Amino acid sequence: MQKWKKTLISFGLGCSLIFGNIQTFVYADWNNSVYQEKNEEYIAKGVKHEQILKFTDSGWVNLNIIRMNLNEEDNGLDLLFHQNGLNQKARLSELVNQSENVVGAVNGDFFNMKGAATLGPMVKDGELLTTTANTGDAVPTFNLTKDNIPFIENWTNSKMTLANKNTLFDFEVFAVNKETAYEHAAILYTPKWGERTPPISKNLSSGIEMVIENDVVTEIVSAGEGKYIPADGYVIFAAGTKAAEIGSNFVVGDSVRFSAITNPNFENLSMSVGSGSFIVKEGFVESNYHINISGKHPRTALGISKDKTQVFLVTIDGRTASYTGVTQEELGRIMIELGAYDAINLDGGGSTDMVVRSLGEESKKVVNNLSEGSERRIMNGIGVISKASKSNNIGGIKLEVKENNMLINTSKELIIKAYDENYNPVKIDLSKVKWHISGVDGEFYNNTFKATTKGVGVIAVEYEGKYDNAPIRVIENASRLEVYPSKINIGKNKQKYITVKVTDQDGYGATVDLNSLNIDIPTNLGVIDNEGLFHSSDQSGSGVIKISYGNLMKYIPVVIGSKEMVIDDFENSNGTFISYPAEVTGSYTLSNFSKVGKSSGEISYDFTTTDATRGAYLLFDNGGIRFNQKPEKLGTWIYGNMSGHMVKAKLVGENGNIQNITIAPSVDWEGWKFVEMSVPASVKGSFQLERIYIVETNSLSKDIGKIYFDQLTAFYPNRFEGSIPMTQNTIVESRNKKSELKGEASFRLFVHGDVSEVDTIQDDVAVDKIANIANDKAEMNIFTQFIDETLKGQLNNKTLVVSGGYVSNRYKNSMFINLDNSSGSLRETNFEQWRWFLNMIQGVDSKNIFITLPKALVFKDTLEEKLFKDTLKKLKKEKNIDIWVLTGGHNDFNVYSEDGIRYVALKSYPRVNDQDIANELKYMMFTVNDDGVTYEILPLNAEE
Repeated sequence: MQKWKKTLISFGLGCSLIFGNIQTFVYADWNNSVYQEKNEEYIAKGVKHEQILKFTDSGWVNLNIIRMNLNEEDNGLDLLFHQNGLNQKARLSELVNQSENVVGAVNGDFFNMKGAATLGPMVKDGELLTTTANTGDAVPTFNLTKDNIPFIENWTNSKMTLANKNTLFDFEVFAVNKETAYEHAAILYTPKWGERTPPISKNLSSGIEMVIENDVVTEIVSAGEGKYIPADGYVIFAAGTKAAEIGSNFVVGDSVRFSAITNPNFENLSMSVGSGSFIVKEGFVESNYHINISGKHPRTALGISKDKTQVFLVTIDGRTASYTGVTQEELGRIMIELGAYDAINLDGGGSTDMVVRSLGEESKKVVNNLSEGSERRIMNGIGVISKASKSNNIGGIKLEVKENNMLINTSKELIIKAYDENYNPVKIDLSKVKWHISGVDGEFYNNTFKATTKGVGVIAVEYEGKYDNAPIRVIENASRLEVYPSKINIGKNKQKYITVKVTDQDGYGATVDLNSLNIDIPTNLGVIDNEGLFHSSDQSGSGVIKISYGNLMKYIPVVIGSKEMVIDDFENSNGTFISYPAEVTGSYTLSNFSKVGKSSGEISYDFTTTDATRGAYLLFDNGGIRFNQKPEKLGTWIYGNMSGHMVKAKLVGENGNIQNITIAPSVDWEGWKFVEMSVPASVKGSFQLERIYIVETNSLSKDIGKIYFDQLTAFYPNRFEGSIPMTQNTIVESRNKKSELKGEASFRLFVHGDVSEVDTIQDDVAVDKIANIANDKAEMNIFTQFIDETLKGQLNNKTLVVSGGYVSNRYKNSMFINLDNSSGSLRETNFEQWRWFLNMIQGVDSKNIFITLPKALVFKDTLEEKLFKDTLKKLKKEKNIDIWVLTGGHNDFNVYSEDGIRYVALKSYPRVNDQDIANELKYMMFTVNDDGVTYEILPLNAEE
């Protein structure tokens, strides 16, 4: 029993939280960071996955790192590509599953989104799979020798020759396994490319293909839709002068020999993969880039330690509301701090991707935040290999719970995972698992725990002499029932998860298994399965789902189906073409190639003329297509061309507000596909669809192409028919009560929102009331934003006006912290207050804390909101401080509890609309004692 008790002390050591001015990174935005969170675990012997989240003045930077020790004899790296050929793309999660030994991977080289060729070379086990795209290029390349020694070097194709043994003619080959549209080129295709050579480019008028088997020319034909590549040979495609050379110097039956000289020598390499640029060379940040992708973007990088014993694979998230991404220079400095002596940047942006087999897991999952919301299909990746044998000795175990809070008398699933001494996953024998509980009472059954008393406790598990634990909080006396989503608009035969959360009086909530609830669903709406997934019916309709727990209930309005309205069928002229910048050329026209009807809208473009961001636009006539009623979503048929470009739309609201929405983050398909996009909630009232456009930000993605549109459709949800019953749930707030003052440190606090526009006799009466109550009944006052001079002059007590800036004040045993969110979030208003706030609260020793902000607590950045709330939760847990967050700018008083913290909305005076002064004017009075704070919301005009 003593063994498992010792393990309880170690809870939380897997995640280190560091507050204050972190000095780990000292450059660019990193020197102005205030918070860092780091998690790490070994995923194989000598292979560690690290995740570093850092909060800077420009937002969040999120790193995922795979750090591999090459001195471990079972470790190695592998070049990943589609098992059916180099001409096919695949998602990284698909590539890693082609080999059982891959424990982690990142995406690889840059590539042509429209085609199927990387920019750099590829070598695997001494075989030259592809060369660089151009013999004149010196491409920074990561290489691994057959002795497992890594190095980064500029790769060149020194000489590639097909020698005709009969005529002694040497024929120069341009590249191996690359697509080409060059007029005077010769490309060699091996069976690794795929089943057959690619069709001749539309930009070439003609070409020939020479088939070679067992070093003998067997066929010379005109190029067309591609030739089958013999298993024991290869095919050479040639155009222009190179085609003429073949015609003059080769005939069927000639004996030939192909040779390639590369620097470095591919025959000595276990693997090679191309990159964009050196970003670190011999310990210094490199600024002379082979490919310069300027600006802040998601990034993927590879680095090598100075002693060549470690390789670092790194991804950095970007292009989201929280994650900013980094520049290439910042990426280089980060790689140096991580330990790289040499480093390169791999393909980034929407390609940035890392997959890891987490400790104790059998499956491999994406661990970074994908900028496009899903994995992009890529040409290759770099895999981390572990061939460490499976051992009978258990190395450790992991206990996981999906949520640490649970409701009394309900059961929670406990997930236990094990790994051997080489970090290979091990299957658990549940009959050998021993469970322990402290702090609360309950019962274990197999891998579930049922709590029978409330409180805070720890579940510990023992398996084969190894231990782990997890904290739990058991709540009872539920006072709030919350259902997500609170209303459902859904299509026919669609699915949506429903989550139900029960919360106690202090705001501690627990997700409840739907089997523990009473759920009434009208038969015409659908069903909810055991996993909480709502399956809508195949008929349009509406109704109400009733969900109840005890005496708490919620009614969820449901609308199934929508009305579809084709707003443009592209059968008549409807717009003109514009481009950006001027170097981009193209056109818009109606085409007789259509999905429905006789025609579609065709946008043609030439994105090859500049490296800048490029756009090709369909500008609709008459200022755009007008929508008097806002649809739920828009959709259109798009004929994709595998270009990888984005397709977007520009909406202009009636007030001139502009909203650019993404129709397709990447045109990664060929043929017709119906694409839908939601109309953002920020679009209010009527608006116009001004334009649809194709855009490309990647300077390397250059092509000439066409994309077709048809049947632009608006979707209007069906209306809810019927009524929604009013819930009778009364939320009992345990602190909402009158209390007596208990000691010398106790006091009463008068609290109100801003008081302004005092310009009538009624206003004067109200202000007099406020001043009299504050002076007579309280020792201290708080107002948010502003108080009128007529009130300010009457107040006799200590008064805090929360209007801006950040400062702290102490009164008796309470701390008052004023933060400033007048321009949005804390970071948006003044980032330095975050540093001050995080440093200041570490030394807080007061019994109570009141955090005041002039405006409602609204964060655009969910991670900043999480940091704010987690900081308060950590403070409450460690120091047992009573914490209240007071915000101004509201139409009424309200108190909302969440995880033991109370968030208070303060009402402003006057409200925008007319009010009944006799009934609606209120104020808040806090009673502050050392053993807790209570409050009352009282009418200003109460009888004395």
